[in-house]
Amino acid sequence: MKRFSIECGVTRPSAADAIAMDVQGAGKNVNLRIDYISRTMLGNVPDLLIDLLEVASYVYCADQRLRRGSDMLTNFGEDWRRSLHFSIPVRQLNVWQDPDVQDQLAKTLGFLSDDSYEFTFRQAEAPAQPKELYFSDLIDTTFEHDQVALFSGGIDSFAGTAHDIVKMGKSVTLVGHYSSTKVRAVQENLIEGLRKRGFDRQVSYIPVWVSNENERAHEFTQRTRSFLFACLGIVVARMAGKDRFTFYENGVVSVNPPLAGDVVGGRATRTTHPQVLRGLESLFSLLLDRTIEIQTPLQWMTKQEVTRLISAAGLSDMLAQTASCTRPRTWTRKQKHCGVCSQCIDRRFAVLSAGLGDHEPSGNYACDLLVSDRSADDDLRMALSYVAFFQKISATSKDRFVVDFPEVTSAIGHFPDLTADAASSKLHEMFQRQAKAVEEVITGALVEHRTALFRNELPSGSLLAMCFNRNGVVTEPPSGYDAQVKAFVDRLSAPVLEFAVDETDARILFHGGDRLDEANYRIVLALITNFRSAKATSAEVPFIRAPDLAAVMNIDEQSLRQQVSRLRKAIEPLAVNLGIPMDQNTFIETKERAGYRINPECREISVADVRAADRAVRPG
Repeated sequence: MKRFSIECGVTRPSAADAIAMDVQGAGKNVNLRIDYISRTMLGNVPDLLIDLLEVASYVYCADQRLRRGSDMLTNFGEDWRRSLHFSIPVRQLNVWQDPDVQDQLAKTLGFLSDDSYEFTFRQAEAPAQPKELYFSDLIDTTFEHDQVALFSGGIDSFAGTAHDIVKMGKSVTLVGHYSSTKVRAVQENLIEGLRKRGFDRQVSYIPVWVSNENERAHEFTQRTRSFLFACLGIVVARMAGKDRFTFYENGVVSVNPPLAGDVVGGRATRTTHPQVLRGLESLFSLLLDRTIEIQTPLQWMTKQEVTRLISAAGLSDMLAQTASCTRPRTWTRKQKHCGVCSQCIDRRFAVLSAGLGDHEPSGNYACDLLVSDRSADDDLRMALSYVAFFQKISATSKDRFVVDFPEVTSAIGHFPDLTADAASSKLHEMFQRQAKAVEEVITGALVEHRTALFRNELPSGSLLAMCFNRNGVVTEPPSGYDAQVKAFVDRLSAPVLEFAVDETDARILFHGGDRLDEANYRIVLALITNFRSAKATSAEVPFIRAPDLAAVMNIDEQSLRQQVSRLRKAIEPLAVNLGIPMDQNTFIETKERAGYRINPECREISVADVRAADRAVRPG
C-alpha cells in the first residue's frame, strides 16, 4: 500500500514525497465555487461548514490526483489501495480534533474508497479564505422548498425529482456537482425542461464546481465523489435551516456487490452504500451536534422501477436528456453514452426493460448494448459479467443469498428500521426483480434478432451473440476470442475452487497463475489421498487428526497450525483473481477435534486443464 502525504493550505510541500493543495492564493490548485445562493442563505453558513467544504474538496481532488496501482490487483489488491495522510487547516480546530470526529471521518472514507486515511488538523491562520469568495452569483430570491436533494443529471436523480415535484407536489432545491462543463449542461437542460413544463416555482438549482485547477487528474474512479456530494448537500440543507437531505439512487446500485472477481473493495463503487450513508449521518451529527438524516426514497427500487417513475410523471420525452455515462470526455453532441462502462450497461438494461426504448434511440450510445461488437479491450467482459451476475442471482434462493453473495452482508445491518432478516429478505426480493428485468431484455432481444442470430450476421463479439452461443445453438465458437470469453463466463457463473496437483514440479496450481509450493504443497499432498478416495466413491471426505498430520509432515502441532495459517494467507488473492468468496475453510477445512481435510466443495482437475483454461482467458 503506497503512502501519500497531502499538505493542504500551503504553496509548496515540505518534502519531496508530498503534494501541496490549496483553495486560495498563489498556490491555488483546488477550485471550489457555489453558484445561485441567496444572500439570506449565505448568512447562515458558519465557519464549521466552510471547513467541511474545504476538507471534502481536498479529499475529492487528492483522490483524482494520486494514482492507484495496477488494475491487475496483485498481492490481494495491495497496489490498488492507498494510504493517504492529510494535513488541513481549519477554523474550528477544537471540533475537528475530537477523536470521535476523526475516527468516523477516517472510517467512513476508508469503506467508501477502500483506502486508508489519516488526518492532522491545524488552526487556520489569518487571513483564512473568506467564505464569500466561494459563493458567486448571489441572488435576492429566498429558497423555502420542502427538501434539499442531490442532482447528478442521471436517470435516478431525475426520476426522483420528477416523482417528488409532479406526483407528490413537493418543491425541491437541487444541488448539482460538476467538474466538467458537459455535466453542468446536462443538469441545466433538465432543470430548464422542468421549468418550461410549469414547475418553475417547485424547483431551484444550485450548481457547485469542485475540481483540480492547473493539475492533471490521474485517477478517474472518483470513489470519494459521494463524500463531496453529501458534504455539499448538508451545507445547503443547513443554510436552508434543514437537518436532512435526499440522495436519489436505486437500491441495487446502492448495495452494488462486485460483478466480477477483480472488482472488489473500492472498485465496486459504494457511493450510496447504506454503511456509507449511516457513517456520513454519524459524522455530520457529530460535527453539528444535532441529528442529521440522509433520506433515500428509492432504496428499495430497481433501476427499471426507478426509470418508470419518469414515465409515470409524464416526462418520458426528457429521458434522453439525462446522462449516466462515467466518461464525459468521450461525449459528443449526439452521443452522451459510451455504452461500455458499467453505468451505461445498467442504464440501457433499465430503459429497455421499462419499455422506454422508443424514447432513447440506441444511436445515443456509441456502443449498442446488444448487437455492437464489444471485442475491443475489456468491453465484452464487462457486459458478460453483468449478465452472468444476474443469471446467478436469479438461481439463488433466499436461504443462499447472503451465503453466495457475502458482500451483501456489509449492508444488512445498516437499515435502522429493519431487522437483519427483514433486510436480507427485501434485498433478495429486489435483486430478483432486477435479474428478471435483465432476463426479459435478453430473451426479448433473442426473439427480435433470431434471424440474424441464426445466420451468424451479428458480430461474434456482441453481447447477444455470446448469450445465444452459450445457450447451445453454436457448439463451436467461430473465433478464438469467443472461446476466451466463454471460458471466463463459465468460470464466473460457477465459482468453484479448482486446483491441480503438479507432482513433477511439486506445486499446487490454481486458475489465474496462483500456486502453492514447498511446505504448502506438502500439506495438500498429505491430505489429497483421503480427498481422492472419497470423491471416487461419493463418500464423505474424512478428516486427518492434527497429531497424525503433524507426524506425516514431520513437525509439531504448533508448527502445523502456523503452516496451515500461512497456506490460507497464500491463497487469499484467489478471492480477487477468481471472484470466489474466501474464508479460512474454503480450501483446507478445519474441524475441532476432527482435524484437517481438503474442503469437499473443491474440485481437483488436471494440470493440463488449468493451463488450457488460463490460455483461453489470457492467450499468449
